[in-house]
Amino acid sequence: MILIDLLDNSGTSMPAETSIKLHEVIKFISKSKKMTVLTGAGISCNAGIPDFRSSDGLYNMVKAKHPKAVVRGQDLFDISLFRDEMSLSVFCTFMESLYKSSLNAKPTETHKFIKILKDKNKLLRCYTQNIDCIEQHINLKLGINLQEFDNNKFKQVWNQLDVVQLHGNLHKLSCTNCFSQFNWNEEFQTLLANGLNPECSKCMDKYQQRLYLGKRLTGQTIGLLRPDIVLYGEHHPQMEILTQGLNSDLKSRPDCLIIMGTSLKVAGVKSLVKSLSKIIHNKGGKVIYVNKTKLSASSWKNYIDYEVVSDCDEFVRMLKTEIPDLFLTQEQLDSEKLNQVAVKGSNLNKPIVKPEVKVKIEPGIKQEDAIQYSPEREVTIKQEVNIKQEPIVKREVESVSVKEEPIPTPPTTPHKPKQAAKLKRKLPDEISANEVHSRVKRLRPRNDQLSSPASSINGSEEEEEEDEPVAKVLFENARKGITLDQH
Repeated sequence: MILIDLLDNSGTSMPAETSIKLHEVIKFISKSKKMTVLTGAGISCNAGIPDFRSSDGLYNMVKAKHPKAVVRGQDLFDISLFRDEMSLSVFCTFMESLYKSSLNAKPTETHKFIKILKDKNKLLRCYTQNIDCIEQHINLKLGINLQEFDNNKFKQVWNQLDVVQLHGNLHKLSCTNCFSQFNWNEEFQTLLANGLNPECSKCMDKYQQRLYLGKRLTGQTIGLLRPDIVLYGEHHPQMEILTQGLNSDLKSRPDCLIIMGTSLKVAGVKSLVKSLSKIIHNKGGKVIYVNKTKLSASSWKNYIDYEVVSDCDEFVRMLKTEIPDLFLTQEQLDSEKLNQVAVKGSNLNKPIVKPEVKVKIEPGIKQEDAIQYSPEREVTIKQEVNIKQEPIVKREVESVSVKEEPIPTPPTTPHKPKQAAKLKRKLPDEISANEVHSRVKRLRPRNDQLSSPASSINGSEEEEEEDEPVAKVLFENARKGITLDQH
């Protein structure tokens, strides 16, 4: 059993270890789908109804008001009080005042939490030891009607109950003889406030009927009306229905049990908690205990997983902060989702807003200098903001002189200069007769001078015929190795 003491940390920052354990409890409550709740008088204290065993509870309150009639406060809720007229008178007076306070009581945060679990389809059943019937103010169905369970549809009728009252119903009066139930009225309330028990009208009718018929009245008694609650030492009149219904809930296999506002002192309640704890643990669930007073760790360590020492309403407020979606109705959740979708849609359709800047540069000013401010030159900048879906940037430039520069080209690899072809002098044996003949044509003698190549090209056929013998001679000499200088 893990202890989470929130009363010691009130007003101060919560230790990290306590915060981690508390979030484990909150997370498990959020994920549970089939929950059972057991409540005690502690959840009604904030509604103005005192509990039983605290220092300012009902037991001490009764003892202080009637020190001679009551030795212990618990004696006022014992079946033995009907043996003494004084104790019975105190009981009637006290029950009438408790009934009036329950009429004015308003549901607490814990009561509303149970209603939320029911609306979220997370509540299997709520078992309460309280007799104040505050749950009926928030439209939770409670109270066992014996006539409804007479037919063969037990499970159907049982599943319609939201709250099972283990110790009875203060808002009903029952007969001590025939166990017939009655609602409160002004007459009954006045009699009980004066310490008197009203007589049962049904028992009175039977008595008068037998008297009218002349039948014997031996053993015929008229019952008294008292609040329909279970006293210590008294057999529960609805025990068979409760047993059958609780066994049906155990077969439903709940996954969580939350115990709130009870010290677990009553034997029947102890047995219920242990039975539920076994089923829940077999399913992998958890048992959570929430109350201002601590339990005996040695007695409950095998049945309770988390013990949260806190006021029940404060614990519920903490749940509301940590898991707010649990406390919202389905309409509120749907509305919140629609708002989120609408916000996302508006952000998508919202146009992009960008300023439209118009820059006007006066003529005669260089573009580089226009950006810098100088007192001699004034640059006029007009900025207009227009909301458009597409960004538009316009720039107006008047008479801006731009110096044209040659466009640089990428460097190229330099080529090596071509060398002139070298002429190779041929040997005499390599010169042919035709080649010698062509050379002779370009060497015609005129006035003892050699002719130019151009004149030899334009020469006549006669000149060519005259040169043939000479060419032959030169050719023969060349073959013999004789040059002109040797002649």
